[in-house]
Amino acid sequence: MLTPKDFGIKVDVIEDGTTAVENAIKKAYAYYNIAKLPTIAGDSGLFIDGIPKDKQPGLFVRSVNGKVLTDDEMIEYYKKLIESIGGKTTEYYVTGLALITKQGLFTTEISENEFILSSTISKNNHHGNPLDVMTIDSVLQKFYTDMTDEDFKNLGHIFDKECVAFLKKNLLNNNEILNR
Repeated sequence: MLTPKDFGIKVDVIEDGTTAVENAIKKAYAYYNIAKLPTIAGDSGLFIDGIPKDKQPGLFVRSVNGKVLTDDEMIEYYKKLIESIGGKTTEYYVTGLALITKQGLFTTEISENEFILSSTISKNNHHGNPLDVMTIDSVLQKFYTDMTDEDFKNLGHIFDKECVAFLKKNLLNNNEILNR
């Protein structure tokens, strides 16, 4: 798989959609219009149980009151937010995917597995999502930052399965790759 970076493409997309799918569509079109290749883009929203609707991050996981948070600010903000409701709760992401090919636009929305969000912070550093230091897998009962590669391989997340099914249905079945 190639990324926009491999093509030297950098586009600033205004993510002002009201859903993850709308933002994914904006991103996919922005890159497809330049690359003219099958393009997939995604966007996610975070939903935390026990948090009032006006405090839900939704599509603005990294932005609070119009300010884009650094990794450390993000961790501190969510730590305090989770402390305010008892120190532990469940959370889930909703991810929108948009795929553009010669045959058209295909979209899906995936409600991902629930996780535990804790105000306790793992001592291990994150290597991706800053919230991994406070996210605990509900089956393994381990922080994401404490998991081994084997742990990750065995998780069986809904997103992985549904993403692969979406791509098979809309990319491979319409022979987009085979006809290039």
